[in-house]
Amino acid sequence: MKTELIMVGKTVDKLYTKGISDYQERIGHYMPFNITVITALKNTKSLSEDQQKQAEGELILRLIQPSDTVVLLDEHGAERTSMEMATWLTRKQQTARRLVFIIGGPYGFSADV
Repeated sequence: MKTELIMVGKTVDKLYTKGISDYQERIGHYMPFNITVITALKNTKSLSEDQQKQAEGELILRLIQPSDTVVLLDEHGAERTSMEMATWLTRKQQTARRLVFIIGGPYGFSADV
């Protein structure tokens, strides 16, 4: 199973980028793992929140394949313990071809995503 993390916007804080790189290296020993960063939209002052979510959603949908198992990482989503997540991942490794985690922009996800 391949695993992909799609993020909207680049992380610039050196502390976080170091942590992300460390995690990417560690998880790579257990499964194929890739991070794709969607560049944050430019000139968003003229866009409403819904328009911005829609534009980001279109960029995200271009990266998703119909056979993917997609997990939206959102502040309103279900919280899982490490053990619950490990059990869930083990089950998905047997059934999913590609597992895609997505971190949206500042306003969340469009309804299309």
